[in-house]
Amino acid sequence: MVRTFLVISIFLSIFIGFVGCSEGSEPVIRPEIPKAQEGCATDNLLENFSDPNGNDIFIYEDGQVFLNSNGNCQFELQYFEPDFEERNYTITSSGIFLKDERDMVPIKNSYSENFEAPRFVELFISDIDDPNLFWTNFTLQSPKAKTVSEYVALSQCILDDSCDFLDNTITLVQDPENTSNQVIEFSSIAPSADMVTSKCSLTSVLGYFKKDMDLWYEARYFIKSGMPYSIVDFENVYFEGSPGPRVVIRDNKLEVENKFGAKLRFTSATMIEVPQNQWFKVKVHLKFSNTDNGLIELWQDGVQLMSMAGINLPTANAIQNILEVGISASQEPTVLLMDDMRISNTPF
Repeated sequence: MVRTFLVISIFLSIFIGFVGCSEGSEPVIRPEIPKAQEGCATDNLLENFSDPNGNDIFIYEDGQVFLNSNGNCQFELQYFEPDFEERNYTITSSGIFLKDERDMVPIKNSYSENFEAPRFVELFISDIDDPNLFWTNFTLQSPKAKTVSEYVALSQCILDDSCDFLDNTITLVQDPENTSNQVIEFSSIAPSADMVTSKCSLTSVLGYFKKDMDLWYEARYFIKSGMPYSIVDFENVYFEGSPGPRVVIRDNKLEVENKFGAKLRFTSATMIEVPQNQWFKVKVHLKFSNTDNGLIELWQDGVQLMSMAGINLPTANAIQNILEVGISASQEPTVLLMDDMRISNTPF
């Protein structure tokens, strides 16, 4: 039960509390929403861009987003709470800590995982001082668990050993190419017609990557069947929609795309495709920036696919704290293996 409490408390207090899905949580007091006005002001402006539909978007320091349409500035949504960093983090001489209900949890910008735990549930937090503390939750979004409340409840009861998987599953299995090695297997079915995507993934919310910081990521993947769309996401739980860059597979080739703003895509000119039924290694380097000074680098099996300057951070004040791995999006039945994951703020 200790393991379950820590996982649930960290995940729910940040994610569910932010989107307002947990019952009985303290309500968030949001700034008053102004009425539509002529034109959008430039005072206290944080970001301004045109989205893929050609809309002129204005994001302000208070987290409010406005759409400039036909000369009128119309409120769209509260993108983030302006005090999200001070509400969720404490910075001391000892380091940076995530505020949990009972504890101060150290951030984890460097970690490696070989998935050699005896049981799947033992991959998750068991003690606040455990050096293996990293994975905070998992997502099994599927036709039998479509909504946030449904798949969060499913993950809770699986961690409690009070229920089993439904249609999507995450298990620890034998490496198909090395019987002495254990790997993790993500298996997801196709989404139903009323769903956007199917998901079957592990998540940690213990990262802390800001503007001008570097993130390095590496893992081995093995596609047994189907084809995942995205295999690793670097997101921000404090902003609406969890924006951030992610590695996707499009036309059987690796790309990096931004899940925010103008939805920029960073593609490779090489003809290298991802293989089926064999291991391949993916390596990513991001230098975060909300301007063209950002850096996006991607390798497959040691071959560099891209090294590009560009935007990879939603706003100048964003904190990319989420690492999501596995089948983070898929449109078809897919089985994906993964092993030897590592993340760091220094090169490897």
